[in-house]
Amino acid sequence: MQDLISQISRHLRTVAEVQNVALETGLLPLVKSLQKWQTLRMQATHQALLNDPHHAPALRFFVEQIYGPQNFGQRDADIVRVVPKMHKYMPDKALSSLASALRLQALSFELDYAVAVKLKEQATSRLILIDRQSYAQAYLAGDNLLLRQEQIALLNTLGVNLRDAVAVKGVTLMLALSKHPAKVKGLHTLHQFLQSGFKAFKRIPNSELFMQDIVTKEQRLMSLLFAQRGGNPLPYVPNTEITLET
Repeated sequence: MQDLISQISRHLRTVAEVQNVALETGLLPLVKSLQKWQTLRMQATHQALLNDPHHAPALRFFVEQIYGPQNFGQRDADIVRVVPKMHKYMPDKALSSLASALRLQALSFELDYAVAVKLKEQATSRLILIDRQSYAQAYLAGDNLLLRQEQIALLNTLGVNLRDAVAVKGVTLMLALSKHPAKVKGLHTLHQFLQSGFKAFKRIPNSELFMQDIVTKEQRLMSLLFAQRGGNPLPYVPNTEITLET
């Protein structure tokens, strides 16, 4: 239990530290634009799951709540306030899911910042275009295959932890009943994050096949990118443009 609490605190610090670096270097808007483009990329890669009403909520949770450009400051502030007492609010399985989500989010933000740095270096003006070509070039320039592999492994771990958590008897009811108390205690944002994840995963007929589908496609895409053979494997999605401040 204490180890999980320590992990959660550590992951939150990592996210805050990298966000501060991005803010200080003026690259936070670029990171957010990059995350927006990546959201579109993931939706295109996993379009079949997105079209399935049973799988769509869980895929949206991963894409929007883990990789997306949302501001999670309030949620993270909620967690910081209750970290010492989190065992009173959630069972171990739920804490494991939260720790996995935050670890994945922390690593993903680090990798996004690294890509943003390369995008800026590649640009010939303050106007930066994020598309299949510029993204692939910046992605490869990071030269971080092991971290990319870890990112996908963490995604799979989060899926396993969510599957185990929703299997805990009464966890869904507990989250439903705790909605009002969470709002009263100022933990509404954290509660929303947890409940959306659990509710989405509860609807999946076979979570193992769901995660296998996602992980296999992400691994294949990563392998093709690093192999640099057969052209650009990224799907065609709308470009994103951003002009950096001087």
